[in-house]
Amino acid sequence: MTNRTHGTTTAPHDSPALSDEGSSVRERASSASISQPPSRKSDPNFTLDERLESKLAEAAAMLAKLEPQDARARLLHIAVLRRDEALLDGILAELSLPPRTTRRPR
Repeated sequence: MTNRTHGTTTAPHDSPALSDEGSSVRERASSASISQPPSRKSDPNFTLDERLESKLAEAAAMLAKLEPQDARARLLHIAVLRRDEALLDGILAELSLPPRTTRRPR
């Protein structure tokens, strides 16, 4: 075997389908315009343990309000047992939103 470079030439893409002249870029949303529930904001004065404990306390209060058969309650319970801060943040954020029409379980 010999080491040969493959002599392939590529022509520039002059196809009108690949032209970007008609495209546009949206501005990125500023962090101020993205609203986050006030309870989810991280307080720089809290340690990691204090922040997690406050979320666990909020989750326990939320669990008391939910029915045991609710899938969100089961997931929240798992998040509390695992002390999974990311999962707690997601579930608590979802539960703090106003109620919306959802699919009924079969």
